[in-house]
Amino acid sequence: MMEWLVEGAMLMLVPIGVASVVGLALFVSKWRAHREERVVPGRTQRAVLEAVEEERWDDACELCKGEPSAMTRVYAEGLRFRGARRGEIREAMEDVGRREMNRLERYVGAIGALASVTPLMGLLGTVVGMISVFYDLVDEAGADGVVDPTALAGGIWVALVTTAAGLAVAIPLYLGYRYLLGRLDTLAVELEEAAARLLDRLAPPPSVGGAEETSAPEDEEESATLVEAHDAVRRRAAGGE
Repeated sequence: MMEWLVEGAMLMLVPIGVASVVGLALFVSKWRAHREERVVPGRTQRAVLEAVEEERWDDACELCKGEPSAMTRVYAEGLRFRGARRGEIREAMEDVGRREMNRLERYVGAIGALASVTPLMGLLGTVVGMISVFYDLVDEAGADGVVDPTALAGGIWVALVTTAAGLAVAIPLYLGYRYLLGRLDTLAVELEEAAARLLDRLAPPPSVGGAEETSAPEDEEESATLVEAHDAVRRRAAGGE
């Protein structure tokens, strides 16, 4: 009976152990990559914005190249498009920002997958162990059908170990996964705000008083689109849609 359990239920402890090591390594790696100083470094942000305000373009570009991060790569793209229209600069920075966020999100989903799979592996080990226990008990039962309850209890105890191991690994992995998702949301907002600060210095938005006279063509098109979208919402609301 114990040989069956070792080959069946207890064997599932190996992939559960591997999942715990891989999940921990991924979490530590992404936790280090998601630190604020590696994504949106405040000191570098202030230095680049100060150089832009003083029109020291070479210094600003050197700062972006010297301290690589998600923010500096977005800033470098904005500086490359300096002198262009506001909409063009914004679109270029948004493209780089999306690529940077995709890079930050890489392998985070794998942690969530491991958190979901490890309880199932533990449950599979328990089921295999229980099948082995009852199969051997039927073979060992005498003519009167009497079995040793000690062997039954011992076999069930060993089989349940895999479920406990799967849950022990899945719970911290899931908590780490949710933490990284929340951290990604925060970093996305911070990166967007940092990009907006540079955009306002490279291509200041039109003043409130003279917005209609000084707006660039793309800003007029954007305003028209927003008005049309607002009118569509009002029409749907009026029609009960």
